[in-house]
Amino acid sequence: MKITGNKIYFSYILLGLLYFISKINFYIFGFVYLKGVTLGLIATVLTITVGALAFKEYKEKSKPIAHWIAILIPLIIIPLVPMIMIHNLGEGIFQIEKIAILVIFGCLAVMQIVLAILMFKNLEVKND
Repeated sequence: MKITGNKIYFSYILLGLLYFISKINFYIFGFVYLKGVTLGLIATVLTITVGALAFKEYKEKSKPIAHWIAILIPLIIIPLVPMIMIHNLGEGIFQIEKIAILVIFGCLAVMQIVLAILMFKNLEVKND
């Protein structure tokens, strides 16, 4: 089954939305404070915006700046989330719920990196 360009971009944007959805779920169950939800919203807005810009680049023939940023944003999220959580929680980071948040955000970021690489490859094939 061949994945078309539109599905890759849509999947990237959907994964960006999952940052916020997962933080809301953890907030509802009392594992995350409102400040954590805000940080999840920032990650969501950044990744959705860059995904939309990359899709716009895909439709046009322009330089792949947004595609590079689509790879860069999740690479920044991977180390930034644990640093912020350790700063805010200290030893509380070692609770199973907090580790789950780190794992979920890490997995989302890694999946977005893979999709960003596929988006970039798809752009190269389209332009050739």
